[in-house]
Amino acid sequence: MDLLREWAAWRAGAQPFMFEADRPILTSDRSLRSLVTIGDWPSAHRADDFGAPGDRRLHLGLLPQPFCGDLRRASIYVLLLNPGIGNSDYYGEFQVPQYRQALLSTLRQEFEPGGIPFLFLDPQFAWHGGFGWWHGKLAGVIGRLAATWSVSFAAARARLGSEMASIELIPYHSVSFRDGGGWLRKLPSVALARAFVREFVIPRVNAGKAIAIVTRQAKAWDLPSHSGVVRYTGQQARGAHMSPHSPGGSAILEHLAQRTGARRT
Repeated sequence: MDLLREWAAWRAGAQPFMFEADRPILTSDRSLRSLVTIGDWPSAHRADDFGAPGDRRLHLGLLPQPFCGDLRRASIYVLLLNPGIGNSDYYGEFQVPQYRQALLSTLRQEFEPGGIPFLFLDPQFAWHGGFGWWHGKLAGVIGRLAATWSVSFAAARARLGSEMASIELIPYHSVSFRDGGGWLRKLPSVALARAFVREFVIPRVNAGKAIAIVTRQAKAWDLPSHSGVVRYTGQQARGAHMSPHSPGGSAILEHLAQRTGARRT
């Protein structure tokens, strides 16, 4: 599992933060125009463009987030393009040590016993925009699971957080994305993500042990056709909805019903 081994060995030294093998590409003249490195929280929130939409630069002052959740043990893999940025990202990484440590622990795939590996379904981080994004998309699914399993909403959320993982094609944050340096073709970190999905996730899908939901850049992920691979295209990809009646939400409910032997409600 080169993806997990390489990121576990990565260390957050001096900014800009980048996967070392990506450095020649990201420091090329073509890429440099599309990068920004902000070194601390005051510099972030005092910036003239803080919170402005449409920023397509990669923010290398934030830690890379190539994945979230326990990738070895998950059975639901959501495949995306790259992590976004909200107003809470810089604050969280520079001002909340517990949150920053959770990000680094995820990179090393080290999780507390009894914790929620998918940190954006962990209510202790409910103040963060990532929790709001994921929880907002999955709240309906969590409610259905709570009813099916006859458990509390919180217990269903925690259980889903142990079954779920996300993988990004590009591990660097941006408000919106433009491939300013041919990164989807050139970055070694992108090749690692694709290889992990091809060599670890897809065999598990083929064996009926997992599902993959491709919400962004389905063509770039280049996955085989399979009933366990759900692709979002067009308007679906723009919204990336995962409500109970969406393609992804329905697949999650069906998959977990089969794993637990429970009938969907």
